[in-house]
Amino acid sequence: MYSIKVKGVTFGVSFSFLALVGFLSFSAGDMRAQLLMCICCCMFHELGHFAAMLLLGVKAKALILYGGGMLIRRQKGIDSSNSADILILLAGPFANILLAVLLSALGLRNGAGYNLFCAIFNLLPFTYFDGGRIVSLLFPSSTAVEHIRNIFIIILGCLVFLITLLFGLNVSLLITFVYISVCEILS
Repeated sequence: MYSIKVKGVTFGVSFSFLALVGFLSFSAGDMRAQLLMCICCCMFHELGHFAAMLLLGVKAKALILYGGGMLIRRQKGIDSSNSADILILLAGPFANILLAVLLSALGLRNGAGYNLFCAIFNLLPFTYFDGGRIVSLLFPSSTAVEHIRNIFIIILGCLVFLITLLFGLNVSLLITFVYISVCEILS
């Protein structure tokens, strides 16, 4: 990873991000535009989290560009309240919703759709998503969290099955569902 430190915050670019940029340079037309839109949605989402952190006085340790967009790491030893943490977690999806509304108003429905999907996807109550972290903060050490996650895995599985019946097999959707399910089972 290449990085630089500015005022105690590490700004970095990982190999996976550079590989993604390389892949984008070789992809053509629609595929390039879709991948670029996905990366921009993810980065805008993370910038929403970062803006909320700044507004709430929570210091970032690092901002790293990687193959999945941008990763923000907090300073260790800095405690914030559950309500501040929930606001920070909601700020990413909120940023995507704001951008979706703006892009829709400009007639860029494709970009609006990507941002809306990113917001909704991140609000799912799975362990590594914003929604899962919010549920864990609202219901600490509770079996309710497990039940909520299990219900959503079942709902998501039914949706994947329904989409497969209606539109045919979508390998990307199936892989995403299996990945999320395995991560939830192993966590």
